[in-house]
Amino acid sequence: MKWWVFILLPFHLLAQETYNDCVAIEPQSYQVNYDADKNYYWSISSGQVVSTFDNTITIQWPDTAGDYFISVYTTRFGCEGDTSHYQVVINPCPYATLFFPTSFSPNGDGINEQYSVGGRSVDDIEYMAIYNRWGQRIFESLSNKSWSGEGCPIGVYTINVFIKNNRFVRPITLVR
Repeated sequence: MKWWVFILLPFHLLAQETYNDCVAIEPQSYQVNYDADKNYYWSISSGQVVSTFDNTITIQWPDTAGDYFISVYTTRFGCEGDTSHYQVVINPCPYATLFFPTSFSPNGDGINEQYSVGGRSVDDIEYMAIYNRWGQRIFESLSNKSWSGEGCPIGVYTINVFIKNNRFVRPITLVR
C-alpha cells in the first residue's frame, strides 16, 4: 500500500499595499490562486466587504489610521486546506488636509452665514487669524472657530492658519 503525503503550503494574496488616510481610500480587491474544487472563506478585521466571489474579495477599508487584517482559508472535499493572512496598514496623513472656502455670505438667508475651515486636519489647528485689506487683525482663535463676519463690510479678507509649524494663507471674499 502506498501512502501519499500532500503538504499544503500557504498561498499568497496577490495585492498588498499600504495607504495614507489623507483622502478616501477606494475599495480594494484581493485575489488568491483559484482551484475549482476549493471553497474559499474570507474574513477581515474591520471595514466592509463590497463583494466576494470564490478566490476574490473587494473591501472598503476604514478611512482611519490603523492596522487591519484580511485572511482566507479553503476547504476541499470537507478538509481544511490553504490559509493566507495579510496585514493592511493605513498610516496617518503626513501633511495637513484643509479646505478653505473662498467666500461666504452672512446676509441672514441661512445659507453660508459663517466662515469655517473644513477638512481632516481641522482639529489640529493651533491658531487662526483673519485680517482685513489693511492688515488689521479682526478675528483670531486658538482652534477652528467659525467667523460670522459681523460688523465687517463686503470685501476680500485673508485667513492665516497654523498647524504644527505650517502656515496656510488664503483669501476670503465676504459677500452679502
